[in-house]
Amino acid sequence: MIVFDTIKIDLKDIGLPRQCLEMVARIYNHPNTNNHTKDYIRFELQSMLGRDYDIKGFLDDPQFKIKNK
Repeated sequence: MIVFDTIKIDLKDIGLPRQCLEMVARIYNHPNTNNHTKDYIRFELQSMLGRDYDIKGFLDDPQFKIKNK
């Protein structure tokens, strides 16, 4: 049996978690993403990362905005 709660991984030099968060932000900002899905994304990220992070500010960052064609 593997217990993941006791394993600590330093993520500062790992690109994959950053890429995953950026992908979620692009999905959040996609023009076809409805408000219910956006609320769910914010809720899940907040529960995963905690209240110390500005989830809404991260998701609303202009670098993740997708322009309509």
